[in-house]
Amino acid sequence: MVIENNNTFTDSKHRVLARKYRPLNFKKLIGQFNLVKTLSGSIERDRLAHAYILTGVRGVGKTSTARIIAKLFNCPNPEKIPEISINPCGSCDSCLGIAAGKNIDVLEIDAASNTGVDNIRELIDGIGYKPLTSKFRVYIVDEVHMLSKGAFNALLKTLEEPPDHVKFIFATTEIRKVPITILSRCQRFDLQRVLSETLIEHLKWVCDQEGIKASEGALQIISRLSEGSVRDAMSLLDQSASISGDNIKSETINFMLGLPSRDSSIGILEKTLQGDISEALNLFDTVINHGSNGETVVSDMLDILHLSTRMHVLGAQNENISLSSIPESEKIGIKKLSQLPLAHLTRAWQILLKGLEEIKSSPNPDEASSMVLIRLGYSSHLPDPASLVKKIKEITDSNEDKTSILEKSDASNIEIQEETSSESDLTKINLESFEDLVELFKNKGELLIHAQLVSCVHLVNFNKGEIDIRIVGNTNSTIAKDISNNLKNWTGLDWIVNLVDDQGDETLDEKKNRLEKEELEVTKNTPEMEKVLKAFPNAQLKSVKDTKD
Repeated sequence: MVIENNNTFTDSKHRVLARKYRPLNFKKLIGQFNLVKTLSGSIERDRLAHAYILTGVRGVGKTSTARIIAKLFNCPNPEKIPEISINPCGSCDSCLGIAAGKNIDVLEIDAASNTGVDNIRELIDGIGYKPLTSKFRVYIVDEVHMLSKGAFNALLKTLEEPPDHVKFIFATTEIRKVPITILSRCQRFDLQRVLSETLIEHLKWVCDQEGIKASEGALQIISRLSEGSVRDAMSLLDQSASISGDNIKSETINFMLGLPSRDSSIGILEKTLQGDISEALNLFDTVINHGSNGETVVSDMLDILHLSTRMHVLGAQNENISLSSIPESEKIGIKKLSQLPLAHLTRAWQILLKGLEEIKSSPNPDEASSMVLIRLGYSSHLPDPASLVKKIKEITDSNEDKTSILEKSDASNIEIQEETSSESDLTKINLESFEDLVELFKNKGELLIHAQLVSCVHLVNFNKGEIDIRIVGNTNSTIAKDISNNLKNWTGLDWIVNLVDDQGDETLDEKKNRLEKEELEVTKNTPEMEKVLKAFPNAQLKSVKDTKD
């Protein structure tokens, strides 16, 4: 039998703590004071919305809040409390029926398993019926983001103008997946993660109720791992109590979950950042041999590094929120790490964060983790970018005067050398044939003109300083001028390029193709090739290549 006001149970069967201590009224709902104050105040003043949507991370009380709201809607004698306006009485038939899940006017639907249009149509068909025993007919739709697009569309009209006796309460962890058309028809409430101090106090109260002994360090670990989720914290507490015989210590939780002790993680990080890679790896191996894994160790080091960096930036006195639930031994290590330069802390964060991605995709996460530690330890000997830039600037400034003097003294010599070298380079270019001229354009990187010379130019006459050519195909209209200007720049001589209508020689491409065909015919008629073709009747000779090339 359930007795709501003190959350006690006379059932002899064991119930998991997360269910046994589920909040049944606003007084037991922890960490959501602003939401409780707003909701209870609006209900007390009879300013009721027809639809509410509750969102937040897992285990912060969305479904429990929805049930409490349903109780307040239908409770005939709510109790008035100064801090939170009103609270369901917990003793009337309506409150007891909702707590036991037997109230026929409060329907709780799991949208994850009722996602389709037909499920929503069944719900809509029942909306027209008035409540039998209560003031309102309440529909609680859990994980509403799992509904299909068609199901959401089917709900729109009813949700916009429901009957006066109908109330909707939606709960979701993925508010972004809920269509804006649904959100605009609801009052939205965001449930916050429960603060670590509040969660630890709640765990202590549960331990007192259950006769469980738990050390402060153990509760702090549970609070940190649950990440503000009350249900996660209660599940961890229940599991820890089962394995430790109602005497929970931090070592018990670390062993149960394969976690490194926080002091070990601080020691590994401290040795690594000091560049003592050998000692850091010894500590790491010890932690791994005690049942932890590399990914967990690196994640723990990231958490420590985050706290240390915040302390460095904000100062120890202003960082009470993050450090309030941390044991004194861990605070000492974190404060020591926070004294490192900010550039070193941020660089370590980047290396560990990148390393964590590599660990997750590695075939052997422990080996990958040790390599990340080695990389971090090696980087600890390197200067930070700011000091490196400063040092480079100092060296550059000290060499500027010497460089300027050398530049002035060598300027005249350099100019003379450049003139001499350019003249000697020009005299080295000697074009004896049209093929030499075409090859020069290729060597100088003028590939477009080179391609046109090979495939579109018929040579009519070639003399040093003057050539006559006939152009066929698509070429630049300024090809003659371009050829002349480039040759003058490269050879130092004036070149005249005349465009004529005479037939001239075949293009270099045509000449190449002709020679290849002639060589192919000659090779095909050799005795050796005739034997090959006779032995392989369907074979064809496609090309001939010199083996020396």
